[in-house]
Amino acid sequence: MRRPDAVAARRSAGRRKAWRIPERLPRQARLISGESTGSFLGRIAQLNHMHLDDLMGLVGEGGRAMQPRYTEVYLNAGALQRLATLTARDPEVLQRTLPSLRRHHLLGAGPGPVWRWPQWEAKDVFLVRACDLCAAAKRHPSDVYLVSVTRWRVCARHHRWLDNLREDGVTWLPLHDVPEVVRAHRDRVLLERRLGAGGRALFADALHITAFWWNVPSLSPPVWEARGQILGEEIGGDLRTAPLVSYPETVRLAWMLAARERRRMRGTWSVEHDRAWLYRVGETLEDWQMPAALALAPVDIWMQHHSLPLPHSCVRPARGKWRRLPAPLPHEDAPSDTHLERLTCLPWRFGDEPPEPDDTMTWSVAGRA
Repeated sequence: MRRPDAVAARRSAGRRKAWRIPERLPRQARLISGESTGSFLGRIAQLNHMHLDDLMGLVGEGGRAMQPRYTEVYLNAGALQRLATLTARDPEVLQRTLPSLRRHHLLGAGPGPVWRWPQWEAKDVFLVRACDLCAAAKRHPSDVYLVSVTRWRVCARHHRWLDNLREDGVTWLPLHDVPEVVRAHRDRVLLERRLGAGGRALFADALHITAFWWNVPSLSPPVWEARGQILGEEIGGDLRTAPLVSYPETVRLAWMLAARERRRMRGTWSVEHDRAWLYRVGETLEDWQMPAALALAPVDIWMQHHSLPLPHSCVRPARGKWRRLPAPLPHEDAPSDTHLERLTCLPWRFGDEPPEPDDTMTWSVAGRA
């Protein structure tokens, strides 16, 4: 009869053997910036002719692997180290390239390497398929999924609007007939590059101000319906195209919000400046053939969120027109890779039923001059 202590010793040795330092896999996948960890692991498994479950067994302990196209996998520090060994790369390199491996996404420390692959798509991450032409040019398979701060992405190189629909043949929309969308995307990239975290937060707010307008067809500028017809959809009929048809105006609005926030956060803004700025925004809305008196309602709500007195430490002296801004109140605590639906300070989303404008939300542009 085996002694209990001998059985326990064998089990303990088995556990130590199971988590011995793994060997480098014979075939390695190139890193793709912004790729989801699940997509990266799926490519590694395919290259090495392994079942994904078998590969995950080398990474750590976690249960059942899911399809990389539907949800993201998260690792703790021990599993990250094992993945680094399997792929012959430093953990820091993997963390810079794969957003979901960054420190604030790692699982809590455990007795060993652990990973978790949620069964359902997580609410805090959007997965968007990479442009297949970009993937082919870099000798990557077309089924690469990127972590995105929106439910869509723009490929400015190939004029494509990519989204998170999974079915074959509906993963992108052509933008050749709406070149203003591609120009707007380049302007958005420029804004975020110049202003950093502040630029991302302000684009998030602009996107959800335009969501308010899209949700109320009477407030939507006519050009949105025209773009929808070019793409084969009528305005208000497809949530998939809503951010697309409104993208140029969203980016233009984000630049206007940034003009106000740069000076407000530097302490060079006043009530008189606010009135003049709001009047100019109203003029722009009229140029877009919108009923400015009502359409200014979400802009005013945004101003209420962004009119709190700034702590003295947040007021920065002007040292150049394009000094990078921290995320303004009330966005200051959000991580840089937070998706825009959580980053914005505004409550509505595309497809929501917005609050009815009341007398306090109805503005006379002429009266604000």
